[in-house]
Amino acid sequence: MMQINERVRLLNRASENTKGRYVLYWMQIFKRAEFNHALNFAIQEANRRRLPLVVYEGLKYYYPWASDRIHAFILEGVEEKRRAFSDRGIKYIFYLQKDENSPKQIVKKLAENAVILVTDDYPCFIIPEHNQSISKKLNLPVYAVDSNGIIPMSLFDKEEYAAYTIRPKIKKLLPYYLKPFREEEVLVAADNLQLDCPDTEVNSGNIAELVSECAIDHSVKPSRFYHGGTNNARKRLKKFLKEILPNYAETRNKPEIDGSSRLSAYLHFGFISSLEVALAVLDTEAPKESKEAFLEELIVRRELSFNFTRHNPKYSSIEALPDWALKTMQKHASDRRDFIYSLKELENAQTHDELWNAAQREMLVTGEMHNYIRMLWGKSVIAWTSSYNEAFEILVHLNNKYCLDGRDPNSYAGILWCFGKHDRPWMERPVFGKIRYMSSASTGKKFNADKYIEWTKRLAKETDDL
Repeated sequence: MMQINERVRLLNRASENTKGRYVLYWMQIFKRAEFNHALNFAIQEANRRRLPLVVYEGLKYYYPWASDRIHAFILEGVEEKRRAFSDRGIKYIFYLQKDENSPKQIVKKLAENAVILVTDDYPCFIIPEHNQSISKKLNLPVYAVDSNGIIPMSLFDKEEYAAYTIRPKIKKLLPYYLKPFREEEVLVAADNLQLDCPDTEVNSGNIAELVSECAIDHSVKPSRFYHGGTNNARKRLKKFLKEILPNYAETRNKPEIDGSSRLSAYLHFGFISSLEVALAVLDTEAPKESKEAFLEELIVRRELSFNFTRHNPKYSSIEALPDWALKTMQKHASDRRDFIYSLKELENAQTHDELWNAAQREMLVTGEMHNYIRMLWGKSVIAWTSSYNEAFEILVHLNNKYCLDGRDPNSYAGILWCFGKHDRPWMERPVFGKIRYMSSASTGKKFNADKYIEWTKRLAKETDDL
């Protein structure tokens, strides 16, 4: 593996396919036609060789937690990408692999006629394994490009301990990277390029049918509240900038109102870039404190999570916790729990705690959970399960199964924060030891908890009535 520049890594040592007819970009997680460093790099490489560019995006049926909700959200962004790439002279192929009888190894087949392969560099979930596997299978160079955040991940050569250690480094680098994005234009159009490859027609009218034909979890229904695609991401961003950002410093921790960005799912699937969002925020006349509060989360906290998953191979277990947290859990492992709930009870929001149940209902019904209440949601499960490992596994499972923004560096960092990651020791208490404690009684006093609870009950009833 070789770092070519601050955003590009060469994953193997293969020679170029001199008989190749195009450059191939395998789009895995940056599902957008603009503000995309991986796409830009692929265009540059195609232009340098005077070749057309092919963009391939596939959706398998067997990824972890595959469901109607995630499938539909991804499919909702396909039609607009096809138009966007066509307008730019780029060949775009989308293939939906429905079941075990569907054609497989499509990337490998397309690569037979490619000069090089470019793909997305993403530090967690299934993408690192995909990249490692394809770089070994192909007899041509494979480049992975980082378009995750504003600051390239490679500029931080080790895992940062917490926000306070990465924040000054980010602020020092921001003037060099928080700038308008220069889009590359293709020199050789792919309009007449013929490829022997399955290509799934996706439009707003056939998404439900396509999803129903896939061998996935049909019990997790598509969200009625959040729909995929860059257009929908920009629509939400526009609403946030105009109606929410001016008061964001006061409303962001109030889950009973629409007072936060709700952009996390769009950022996770790469429908929108954090750079585009940050530039749009800076271009508003919102109060300084609101801008700073939002950019702290969008840049510092988000890029801290990418730094964590990039440098810590144990990011998906409690072994990634700091020593003090591991020691305090070991000390309190046998502490008595007042309540023990099964996975089924937690999943179905059947606990004694109405505020916690409301948070779980929001996730079940909408596909998201307000970030402020999500902290309480995670902390409570620690207290209601027989071991810390069990609590962690349940939180990861529920979050990744139901949340559209799950399976993300922010997901793993956020859940581990509940166990002490990126935090400090607090006053010792049963079960939690020195891990920060939160309760529904105290948390619910900081916003209108009754209003939030009733809102989630209404959402659940409306969904049941459909």
